Amino acid sequence: MLHKKDKKADEPTLAAENAPANDAAEKGGDPAEKDDRKAREAKPLSRTTIEGRRHVGVGVLVLLLAVASIVAMILPAWGIPLGCDLGGANAVTLTASDLGDASIDDVLAKLKIRAGALDQHDVQLSKSGDDAIELRVPKGYDANAVADALTRTGHLELARLDTVSDADTLQKIQNNAKNVTLEPGTYDAFATSDNVRDASVTAQSYYGMTYYAVTLTLDSDGTSALASVTDELSGSSGRIAVIVDGAIVATPSVSSKIENGKMNVAGGFTEDQAYAYAAAFKSGELPCTLSQTEPEQVSGPVGGDAVESVTLIWGAVLVIAVIAWACALRPCRRAARVVCELPVVATIVSLGILTIAARFDLVVLGRAEIAGIAAMEVADIIVAFLLGRAYVQGRAQGLSVRKSCQQAEQLVLRRSLVVATAVIVVFIGLAVLRDGFARELACAVCCGAAGMLVTYGLYGSASLAIATAADAEQTADEQASAAAAKDGE
Repeated sequence: MLHKKDKKADEPTLAAENAPANDAAEKGGDPAEKDDRKAREAKPLSRTTIEGRRHVGVGVLVLLLAVASIVAMILPAWGIPLGCDLGGANAVTLTASDLGDASIDDVLAKLKIRAGALDQHDVQLSKSGDDAIELRVPKGYDANAVADALTRTGHLELARLDTVSDADTLQKIQNNAKNVTLEPGTYDAFATSDNVRDASVTAQSYYGMTYYAVTLTLDSDGTSALASVTDELSGSSGRIAVIVDGAIVATPSVSSKIENGKMNVAGGFTEDQAYAYAAAFKSGELPCTLSQTEPEQVSGPVGGDAVESVTLIWGAVLVIAVIAWACALRPCRRAARVVCELPVVATIVSLGILTIAARFDLVVLGRAEIAGIAAMEVADIIVAFLLGRAYVQGRAQGLSVRKSCQQAEQLVLRRSLVVATAVIVVFIGLAVLRDGFARELACAVCCGAAGMLVTYGLYGSASLAIATAADAEQTADEQASAAAAKDGE
């Protein structure tokens, strides 16, 4: 009995001793740990974290744009075609004969004009000897077709069809025969290649079908002769024979007098034929005959692999950005971060926009495009550097971090966005008016300016605010320390 009584008496005592431990376990562990946790929870967030959270939406949007740009460039079904320097090329050697008084340099100059007028991308021509020129065409394009278009002699003659004296030839033309050869001396030409100032391709649609024509622009002598001939032929709906290298390629009818020197040659041409004729007419007649070899494949530095090409480009972009950041550390201080961050993102977005342009067969990733994007990355770095410097100057004037950021945005960022918009408008006009390398360079600059407009417009202010948030925190700490020291006195 005594034993049972003692046991019952002990039970409450044990329970009472274990109660604090049980309560502590139920309330979340050791009280010291709870105090530490509360202290951590009570510690205020850093200004950088606060700014990062405040701009998280814009940051995520820009990140998604950058990721989408990278993915678009390397997807096999999307991607961007590579030019000769990255993706390799098909090389053809053009050998000149019967040069006479002309030089191979004269021939090369005319071929470059023709290459620019063709509807092709990154066609490269270079002298490879006293009588030879090397032609390079990106893989995926028909090098033989390009060579055929370039090596055409291109001797153009315009004659009244009713002056042709060969009855067999006229009969063939009336039977809609194509490329009917004319014997010399059987017709009288009123204009030749020497009278052509310019030539361009125009598209015409009839009943849902697209046809291509060549528009010739003649000089003053050619204009006068064309006006006289068309004035005589317009009353009877006469026709003009367009003769190229001795063969009639089109016989457009005349409905009215042409006084402006512009003649539209519609001969049911395909797109490639129209561009080939326009290129030949624009450059003028070749002073020699050119023979061509069969195409040979030339590998690019990365073997034509899109992923490796993109990696190479991103590596170059990052190296340039890191160098710019290192150079900006001293003059831009904490704002130097934007000198690295903004140009990298803007260049990535620019290449994504370039990929979209490639879907419309406007560009490939060739010399012109690389030059344009590189130039715009330099512009991105300059704008970011000026933005950082404007912030530092505001701080030197005694402005707060926030006021300094606002001043930098007003002086640099907004003006740069206006300039980027103007660049897009101007270079779109150049892309429409020019051809060849100049057109592709203009397209690339437009894409680069668009990348700057999107990136700096969306993320420029946020990047500067996040990069300089630590300055605000440091200023607040310094003010608190000064107040505490004053109170201590």
